[in-house]
Amino acid sequence: MRKVPVRETLKTIAAYSGEDVDLLAQLVVAIRPGKKDRAQRMSPEFDAFVAIIAEDHVLSVGLAAYVKRLVHGRRFNRVIIDQGMPGESFWFELRRRLTYKILPNQPERGTIDHLLTNVFFREGDGDWVGDLDVEKCLRLLDLLGGKGSDQWELESTPVQELLFAVKVLGLRISGKAFDSGVLRMVPEYENLHNPFVALGDALDDHIDGLRTGRITRRADEESNRHLAVLIGQCRELIERAYKNSATRGMGFHVNQYLMLMVRMLGRLDVTLQALAVDPDTDGRIGTIELAKELVRFNSASTRVIGFIDHSTQVMARQITQHTGRAGERYITTTLAEFAKMFRTALGGGSIVAFACLFKAWMGTIDTSLVGHAALYSLNYAWAFITIYLLHFTLATKQPAMTAATIAATLDRGRNLPDEDQYDELALLLARVSRSQLVAFLGNVLMAFPIAVALTYGWNALFGAELFARKAPDLLHELDPFRSLAIPHAAIAGVFLFLSGLISGSVVNRSIHLRIPERIAQHPILKLTLSERWRERLAHGYSRHAGGVLSNFWFGVFMGSISTIGIIFGLPLDIRHITFAAGNMGFGMAGADWQVDKWTIVMSVLGIGIIGLINFAVSFGLSLALALRSRNIPISDVFAIVGSVWERLRVEPMSFFFPPSHERRAPITDEKEANVQA
Repeated sequence: MRKVPVRETLKTIAAYSGEDVDLLAQLVVAIRPGKKDRAQRMSPEFDAFVAIIAEDHVLSVGLAAYVKRLVHGRRFNRVIIDQGMPGESFWFELRRRLTYKILPNQPERGTIDHLLTNVFFREGDGDWVGDLDVEKCLRLLDLLGGKGSDQWELESTPVQELLFAVKVLGLRISGKAFDSGVLRMVPEYENLHNPFVALGDALDDHIDGLRTGRITRRADEESNRHLAVLIGQCRELIERAYKNSATRGMGFHVNQYLMLMVRMLGRLDVTLQALAVDPDTDGRIGTIELAKELVRFNSASTRVIGFIDHSTQVMARQITQHTGRAGERYITTTLAEFAKMFRTALGGGSIVAFACLFKAWMGTIDTSLVGHAALYSLNYAWAFITIYLLHFTLATKQPAMTAATIAATLDRGRNLPDEDQYDELALLLARVSRSQLVAFLGNVLMAFPIAVALTYGWNALFGAELFARKAPDLLHELDPFRSLAIPHAAIAGVFLFLSGLISGSVVNRSIHLRIPERIAQHPILKLTLSERWRERLAHGYSRHAGGVLSNFWFGVFMGSISTIGIIFGLPLDIRHITFAAGNMGFGMAGADWQVDKWTIVMSVLGIGIIGLINFAVSFGLSLALALRSRNIPISDVFAIVGSVWERLRVEPMSFFFPPSHERRAPITDEKEANVQA
């Protein structure tokens, strides 16, 4: 729709006698503010529009008559109870919103939601309309002959629509509140003392009182105050449910229900306020606020980013909270822990060397692309699961598993002054850094010699042909400049991050569905296993399900990506520092050590860069998830970098080796103390 000058559009409206909404849409296009004005919460075009109709009586009368034909006696309850409301299913709602973006919904003609959908069709319309100057809006309402909400009769359309919206919202909220999944989150409210029971009764009494004249619409009526208290109690129940998710887990279904209940309570609050009359407030303001809210509700119906952002924030918190419940064991604090990490990393490197050998052999098997993908996936999976079950360490796996620790550290930092709130996170990052470094060293120092030994063993048993043929490719793939080692390392970093998400998701779902308890009390198992063995089985599942499944899928990701790349004609593959070290050992020994110095230098450099990229990508994504779960803006990364730099400047060695006396106080406080001394 092209932008037509305001005065020209108003003249067309004054001469029009129909009820089509296109002219109103054209007028809104003309007065809609630009990006710069919206950023400054200004609407100069709207101010000019009000000035024009204030000066020209003919245009004012024509617009008032046109608007009256469009809105008088029209239903709007669906805007309150339906528009912009998230669905019960995340994926269904996401598809619906994406569909509405491409092919907008068309409500029934003759309703206010049809008018709003076709006039205020931009996602940002609710924002700039909400920012409109109240005095200008009052002037516009007077020019259009509108009434204040205090002048609405009980039987008038606005009041009846609001009462119906209150009734429907009350019923829908109660339906969601007593869902079995929601009640499981707050078992203490699984009785008649549940505030949603009282809210439903109070709403029915309020509506009946208004219709019979037993109560009035005054804001200070006891009924209004009682409803406000009950709505507050219902919100507290929802907060309690979110808090209980730490021990009870939470599925997407329950999260969507709770989110929908919060939104419905907000709409109910707005609707009750629109019904209430405050003698000390201009009733026209009530009309204006209701109109703004209707536009805001309507414009939210196609928001995709906001919907995803709100829907996934709580789940991100749960996943980071349950990321294997093992974040701390990947972080070294003392010298003893540092040494233990090195020993477990040596074990991880030895397992990876065998996995490298098996993968090289599997490449010689004559099978299909899918067959190779399955073989490679199983090879990676057994290696990762074995490392996990034997409590060994795989380099770069730590960052993906420490999101919960990062998030908890961010929470504690909020209680400190602004300049100190990321100092504890900087301390944590120093510990992660040295833990990562010692894991790198342990994996590499063991994977390389074991790979060399395995090469000699293979050559003695099966001949030197396999690794002699593969040696050039194995060494070339480590070159960071002549191969795709860097982007392939980044892909592995993404898979490391995803494995951490899977671990947290599995544990969260296990807790929410009470899987360990169900295993322990399984009626068939009771016939075959003793209580002691059932408890051990349940405990084993609770302790290892997240780790085993996440490592299995990590293996599937790593083993199948190259096959997917071949199918789609894309150069997809993975590079991981430990496997790179093992492959270098196989390549060097396979070439019988006849390798030029440049190739050796590039291979060693490539291993270091691969490890750095693995770490940077997986840790960066984990940090972003932790920030997201705590609703901390990504821009705070600069403050985090500043805190890390300050600690690096004051205690550089703490990033590489555990100090005998690590500084735990905020760095800024210590600096000031040193200056004062």
